[in-house]
Amino acid sequence: MKKREVPKGLRDMLPEEVKVKRNIERKAARLFNSYGYQEVITPTFEFLEVIESGAGKNIRGELFLFLDREGGILSLRPEVTVSIARLASTHLRDEMPQRLFYISNVFRHVQPHLAQYREYWQAGLELLGAPGPWADAEIINIAVRLLRELGLSKFKISINQIGIFNALLDDKALSGPEREQIRALVESKDLVELNRVLSTMRIDDGLKETIASLPILHGGLEVIKRIPYIEKNRAASAAVEELLQAYAALGQYGVLDEIMIDLGVLRRLDYYTGLVFEGYSPDLGYGLLGGGRYDRLMEQFGFSCPATGFAVGIDRLALVLKCREAEPHHCLVGGNNMDEVLKHCQELRQAGLVAEMDVLGRSREELQAVVESRDNWSLEYLDD
Repeated sequence: MKKREVPKGLRDMLPEEVKVKRNIERKAARLFNSYGYQEVITPTFEFLEVIESGAGKNIRGELFLFLDREGGILSLRPEVTVSIARLASTHLRDEMPQRLFYISNVFRHVQPHLAQYREYWQAGLELLGAPGPWADAEIINIAVRLLRELGLSKFKISINQIGIFNALLDDKALSGPEREQIRALVESKDLVELNRVLSTMRIDDGLKETIASLPILHGGLEVIKRIPYIEKNRAASAAVEELLQAYAALGQYGVLDEIMIDLGVLRRLDYYTGLVFEGYSPDLGYGLLGGGRYDRLMEQFGFSCPATGFAVGIDRLALVLKCREAEPHHCLVGGNNMDEVLKHCQELRQAGLVAEMDVLGRSREELQAVVESRDNWSLEYLDD
């Protein structure tokens, strides 16, 4: 019966799931506030033009689209960074830098599976108006601190400078479809298919070797020395230097134990221009968070401004974390005199306790059976 179902890719969240979600949100907001980030809220849907101006036209296949009554094409937000870029370009030009954060639901028309829904929740932050390695390092440091604060003990943040990849592919002016094919194969680490595709292209053998090696170049600083061909490309060399500067700044933050250089991390969205990163846990086969620098995104809304940020998937975090805070003591209050029961419940709540009033007129024995079946509950039964 359809009236008892929810649409594909959506779900109901039961009380215990909501408690975990809210706990993650509270801890994220508290941490973001401690670094000077202020919360903003953007609309649940935007004009399609806004979404595609930032995320690119390739994202259209994942959008939920509909028409308004004036004939405009609207989209449920597939992510929040583009909306914040529009917001800041419209309202916050006069004072930079700006530190903003959000906790929002987002929507993608994807094939649902574990840890991937069509409606899901993100917490993220954006540092606007701040170029350079220290801004990148602040964002990545907060990502590390957040995962630590939430109690995740095993995770890695993989970082890259997308300018390395872009410069290598610009070197021979490959066609757009060829670039996208190579990008997808590098991201998916499909070495066999990547080598096959490269073998059909008329580009320098040294460049082929370099591109083919990107998916397997991950580790510490020694990775940089293993990039072939890089010294022949000035733009790629400059991007490597920016990556090294950010890595050094992260060392000052004391988070290098959780950092790994991975030249196969490229991120899917079109707006990234510099340092990019993703966070992983061995307990989940999907990324927990991702982000990076997007210095040209806000130009799409008439305001040239450097920016960087990240978003963490709350639904995915909930799968790998035990984020339940200690439940407050819960009193079940019953009795024969409802005026006294009501008064006592109010007194307990004023004292900071959770008081649930029996509204069914059950006996002491019936209520005692309820209390004994639950943790951290007690019964207060008021006789006449």
